[in-house]
Amino acid sequence: MAKEGFVFIILLISFLACKTSKTSISLPTDSKTYLFPVEWIGIYEGQLNILGQEKGDTMKVDMELIIDQPDAMGLYPWVLKYNKEDVRYYGLEVKDAEKGHYLIDEYNSIKLDGFLRGNHFITRFKVMNSDLTFHYSKEAEGISIQVEVFSNEALSETGGEIIAQDTVPKVKSYLMTGYQTGFLKQIK
Repeated sequence: MAKEGFVFIILLISFLACKTSKTSISLPTDSKTYLFPVEWIGIYEGQLNILGQEKGDTMKVDMELIIDQPDAMGLYPWVLKYNKEDVRYYGLEVKDAEKGHYLIDEYNSIKLDGFLRGNHFITRFKVMNSDLTFHYSKEAEGISIQVEVFSNEALSETGGEIIAQDTVPKVKSYLMTGYQTGFLKQIK
């Protein structure tokens, strides 16, 4: 036990002795924070890659995202089009801009909470047997999209044991049933 403690102290001292220069940690020079949703307004087009649960289960669809000026109710139109014929009309509501809290109104009694962190607008929700996370990232030339789809039911649960008088928390893992990614270039 004493030998392990000694090794830990030596490793800790070595770690603390390491120094990094301030220039080694920097943001890219072209990084810009885009005012949401005003500087996101536009028409974006691209292709969405849909990867299913099985290896090789992939599909590509054309996708369009339209974010427009607020309507008479103060909602920013947020329109998603898939292959031109599947059109979904939503409204983006500013709930608390200072806290980065917004709502996506589906105009059918469903309102999804979304959160802005930097140039990332993220919403997560559960519907039927799926847990979905939509991640939109604003970039200079468009918007990157990632959608993660997981099962609501745990695939496994581990932990919960007592090791050296510490109780290890229980951790649940979930089955990923789908993943979507794409880049939508701003055309207007």
